Amino acid sequence: MRLLVRTGLCLVVLWFGLLGAGPVTEERGEAASELAHAGLASEMAAAATRPAAYQEEGAGSPIRADQLVDYSAEEAKTAAVKPTVYLTFDDGPSGKTKDVLAILKREGVKATFFMLGKEVKQYPDIARQVVKEGHAIGNHTYDHVYKELYSSFSAFAKQVMDTDDEIYKVTGVRTNLLRAPGGTFGNFDQGYYDALAKAGYIVNDWNVDSGDSARVGVPAKEIVSTVKGSRLSGKVVVLMHDSSIHGESVKALPEVIGYFKNKGYQFAVLTEQVKPIQFRLAPTLKWKRPKVTAQETQTLVQYTARTRTNLPELNTQSLIIHAGGDEIPFAPQDYKMLNGTIDVPLRQLAIGLHGIIRLDMANGVVEAMVNNQSVSWTAAEVGGSGTSLPSRIIVPLRETLQRFHFGISRITVTEGKREIWIGPSSL
Repeated sequence: MRLLVRTGLCLVVLWFGLLGAGPVTEERGEAASELAHAGLASEMAAAATRPAAYQEEGAGSPIRADQLVDYSAEEAKTAAVKPTVYLTFDDGPSGKTKDVLAILKREGVKATFFMLGKEVKQYPDIARQVVKEGHAIGNHTYDHVYKELYSSFSAFAKQVMDTDDEIYKVTGVRTNLLRAPGGTFGNFDQGYYDALAKAGYIVNDWNVDSGDSARVGVPAKEIVSTVKGSRLSGKVVVLMHDSSIHGESVKALPEVIGYFKNKGYQFAVLTEQVKPIQFRLAPTLKWKRPKVTAQETQTLVQYTARTRTNLPELNTQSLIIHAGGDEIPFAPQDYKMLNGTIDVPLRQLAIGLHGIIRLDMANGVVEAMVNNQSVSWTAAEVGGSGTSLPSRIIVPLRETLQRFHFGISRITVTEGKREIWIGPSSL
């Protein structure tokens, strides 16, 4: 690919840094109508047919079009240029997760896994595999039991913290992505939202339900049909499941992926930079419970303040990328790791790989030429606004290396150092 040649093109000599890829979202008018087709009562309707371990309370009506959070028209323009689908899987990990991972790897697709703490404890190797293969992890509470989660915020917060600790113990990842079992509509009040936000958690619902949890054993053909029958927009967050009872979801996955590829969608993982899909507050709750107290909120805030302050992967470990005979060092403060994704400064990475960076000031585009591959990002994709690029740019390491046609061959982690070996790939 040739380098961008535009008016205002100049060599970047400034240090680029901490800001991740920006969100790709849709305007409310498009997103609102999607849920009418998706049947979002599936998670709650499944309570009557799931095994005893999954019995829950709180069946309700499907989410309506007017129950989605509003999204700006400007974000919709970004989505129209590069429509994005975020595949999400709830209730794992399980043995089925390995099958899902194999399909995702074959298809070259990344996804987000909202994990249950008790399943992470049971399947630690699979949880680690999710991270190793470049997917994102989210918190889905510890045991998914509605009557406990929604009886009080203290009960909900405890499950969130227990799951956070289990995920970190097993994978070394601290995630701030969270999905409420059954979705937030009718389960969350404003107090839940406010307390979680103060503690730094990002609550993610969805706007396309695959219907794979409407009952036990929903056939793959029906799952695919439900997805294809959902109205699409520039940003699609698909709800699927990877628990042990969702073998049909595994069978449906290749066709679901193929459907979005044929529609011209790119695939991405949810991150803290992606504006979350959230349902509106229900006029009435399904649960009778006390309001969230200041003490309950403070307990969770103190927990995240403590656990996020001393992250080895964020604050004490250096990062070294080995590329042939070269080493590209990053100090602990120069990169971050979140949700299983390592983000690094684009300038430092490109120069370390003997590449160059150019900035199109007039159009808000940054381009890097590395390994004879030209890769560009718009301002919106790197946390800017309109045509204004941020002063420092951070990009996801694995994805960026793949775009430069590099592959990761080995990763080692010690107490003070994280090392990654890369080399040219045939992709």
